[in-house]
Amino acid sequence: MFNPEEYDSWYARHSDIYRAELETLREIVEKYPSPKLEIGVGTGRFASQLGIDYGIDPDEAMLQYARRRGVKGIKGVGEFLPFENEYFYAVVIVTTLPFFKEVEKVIKEAYRVLKSNGGLIIGFIPKDSYFGRKYTEMGKRGDKRFSNAHFFTMEEVEKLLEDYFYIVRVRSTLLGENVNLRVIDGFREDASFVVVEGRKIE
Repeated sequence: MFNPEEYDSWYARHSDIYRAELETLREIVEKYPSPKLEIGVGTGRFASQLGIDYGIDPDEAMLQYARRRGVKGIKGVGEFLPFENEYFYAVVIVTTLPFFKEVEKVIKEAYRVLKSNGGLIIGFIPKDSYFGRKYTEMGKRGDKRFSNAHFFTMEEVEKLLEDYFYIVRVRSTLLGENVNLRVIDGFREDASFVVVEGRKIE
């Protein structure tokens, strides 16, 4: 479990990376009308900047930060979303994909709560990227934050989505080991942050 203060201060200390990730997400997320939901909202750093109304997270301490940032924070997990069918125009998942206990259930639940033609936007750290390798190694060395994390390849994300969403756009940033902050359209194998936009299959 991440410490809320530690988690939040990481983004303050690495504001250039945070801005690049926001820029990669913004163009996709903001085109969808409200209501929108972030699964694994954490302290609300992304939701509050991207116009995402609702956030769900199992950590009450994290949610307190999110609520102070104006997000409607609800305690819960992505595998069992406390919302009715077809409620949201967009569901967003940012960097939390490796930490779900049953990731397939999360994708199915996102599909259920999305309106017709709704969007699932996933921002993830690819397994074979600079940060993906770094965090995996930290987990192997006993860092409890990453010891049970499963980082995904682009191919694995595509496989997760294929029965529920068709991919309409991909963007990449944090390029190479020097972590170039340029945002590009499409998937780059050396990118440490990739955003995939999926549209609900009817």
